[in-house]
Amino acid sequence: MFHPTIDAPETGIGAGLSVVAEPVDARTAERIAVEHYGIIGTATWLAGEKDSNFRLAPEAGTAYFLKVLSPGEDPAVSRLHSNALIHVAQAAPDLPLPRIVPTRAGEPDRRITVAPDDCRTVRLTTFTPGRSQAAGPRTDGQRRAAGALLARLQRALEGFTSPAADHHSSWDLRHAGRLRAVLDVFPGGEQRDRLARVLDAFEARIVPALPELPHQVVHNDLGGDNILVDPDDADRITGVIDFGDMVRTARLFDVAIAAAYQLGLDADPLGPALAFLRGYASVTVLSEAEVALLPTAIRTRMALRLLIPEWRARRFPERRDYLTRNSAAVWGQFRHLDAMAPEAIDAAIAEACCS
Repeated sequence: MFHPTIDAPETGIGAGLSVVAEPVDARTAERIAVEHYGIIGTATWLAGEKDSNFRLAPEAGTAYFLKVLSPGEDPAVSRLHSNALIHVAQAAPDLPLPRIVPTRAGEPDRRITVAPDDCRTVRLTTFTPGRSQAAGPRTDGQRRAAGALLARLQRALEGFTSPAADHHSSWDLRHAGRLRAVLDVFPGGEQRDRLARVLDAFEARIVPALPELPHQVVHNDLGGDNILVDPDDADRITGVIDFGDMVRTARLFDVAIAAAYQLGLDADPLGPALAFLRGYASVTVLSEAEVALLPTAIRTRMALRLLIPEWRARRFPERRDYLTRNSAAVWGQFRHLDAMAPEAIDAAIAEACCS
């Protein structure tokens, strides 16, 4: 069963984040693997924002990753994600991405009934090895490698399209202005005002420029939890995972999202993100317009990382600790960035993007 709550399309927060689903247990995951994939294995729970995720270890052979998606996700969007993985595997087979394992019927994913009145999409992929970048340690070489990998992934996705590519994603920065409607989750005071100024800048600078910016299907969530690193070689990226926020949007936003995740936690938060941007620029050079808008786009992503989790935490208080686990760090990054001269930030980002 899943329990719906307020769907707030007027806020830019859609159904995928407006329901909380009962997690699928390991025994059910193992049954799904047998029935739909013919694989007998032991399922181990892996944390996720809204889906039920499992590492599936068969008695012999390599492990798999089984995802039972939230009932709030449109099946057409699930198929978009599956088809994108298939496309990248063909267009750039050297990229370290999970590979789709088809169902017994040859499907890239399948809609199943988990329980009465509870239908969800299930997808099986190969299991990508490595530890998350977020688990540390981090190096500039690692950040440059991640930037280059994002640029290569974007190139592989340039020719990809899908009927669902333009779906509404709560995390698509195109819709950031609509989050003004939920600013009151931070009632009054400095925090609300700071986020309001971010949305003001987004609407004044980025919205008018959007029609002229390059657009394509992008990953849209390349953060430290979704970048896997070789435990024995911190500079080597072993994989990119979690394509659940994929959407067609401005290419700039994909870069801004990833750069925002690379910001440091000390008084110079920009330095680590600059290493990432230099890696990206070694493969793809952004347009002058994109570079000029990048600082605003980075701050906009930071604002979303505060607004959406807080909105959800107020609706699902039992999950507050998990949903808002990064909020204190993001507020700290805002304070450090606000202490820097805006012109210095713009110049440093422009230099990194031309390296």
